[in-house]
Amino acid sequence: MKRQEDFGVGTSLSITFIFALMAIYSYQQDEGEVAMFPTIGALFGIIMSIGAILHASNKSAKEEQQQNAEKSIKYDSSIGQEDLKLYFDSSSKKLTICATTTKTAKQETIDDFQKDLVIETDSYIVALDTYNHKILRVNNQSGNISKKICRYDEDLKSLGIRHNESTPSLKAYGDYAFVTDDINQFIAIVTPTTIRVLRYSDIVSISYEENGSDVFNKSLGGAVAGGLIFGGVGAIVGGSTAKAKQNKEVKEMSIKILLKSTSDPTIILTIYKGAELKTKNSADRTFYEGLMKEVSGIKDIFSIIIDIVEKDSAINKSKSVSQQQSSTSVADELLKLAKLKESGIISEEEFNIQKAKLLNL
Repeated sequence: MKRQEDFGVGTSLSITFIFALMAIYSYQQDEGEVAMFPTIGALFGIIMSIGAILHASNKSAKEEQQQNAEKSIKYDSSIGQEDLKLYFDSSSKKLTICATTTKTAKQETIDDFQKDLVIETDSYIVALDTYNHKILRVNNQSGNISKKICRYDEDLKSLGIRHNESTPSLKAYGDYAFVTDDINQFIAIVTPTTIRVLRYSDIVSISYEENGSDVFNKSLGGAVAGGLIFGGVGAIVGGSTAKAKQNKEVKEMSIKILLKSTSDPTIILTIYKGAELKTKNSADRTFYEGLMKEVSGIKDIFSIIIDIVEKDSAINKSKSVSQQQSSTSVADELLKLAKLKESGIISEEEFNIQKAKLLNL
């Protein structure tokens, strides 16, 4: 989640106008020292107005570059903003990427790409093609197109998963996107730098930390510990008895995913790292609560995955016990038949017939 700090041109000019009137009034009342404060405010408003005008001008220039580029692109659907846009042509199964600056527009075409799902994160766009088993992540780096394509069927093969036709889901929270597939039981974690495909069964636990301390934790075979707390509101997510703090001071927020791997056991998703957020302040509280919604969404994905793995494990264990019991029962019956044959109660032929029935021969 990006903090919305920029004021529009109208708001900036209004602030400047108000402070200017205050300064003029103060000078007219011969309050020189008092007038200094609204004068500073008016100067600050002028600086904000200049910044807002430049921002609006740059946005308009990028939009113009994007609109000019569109004229040469064949497409039936699109997604994105003025600096980065994806154009999909379903008839030719092509995707065109267009990244702009205020002066240039660069294009790149990807063949054999059929749009199924597409979503925007804070800094990039993710598109999913389930027919060709592709995940695309693309962003604009100073006017240059930066992309990564993951053939997840190849990753599944290396993980020992036989891919079956399915309908995965795609969700985005902040600067992360997640492709989940309950049929093939895999998740693809898309970050600004990587796309990592994991089996559901690879995941051991998920935890959420604030300032380096655990707030929530859920693991295979373990109970949920802690809760996700919305600072100023006091609502607790996750079934915990923890009490929400009205006044929190947070510098770091992260999610840790523990894997069944000794070589690369942990994935860290940084939700926030920066200036201290004080939830007693209205702006910080609103921003923090927005970040917590992202945390809650990611937490829900991995909590459900852990529940699925535990359920499958319990089913497999039950089947194994049933098979063992069945095997023991057959062995006992064969032993009884052998004793009946040895004692002459049944013939060799009768023994073989009953044996075949028990063994399903």
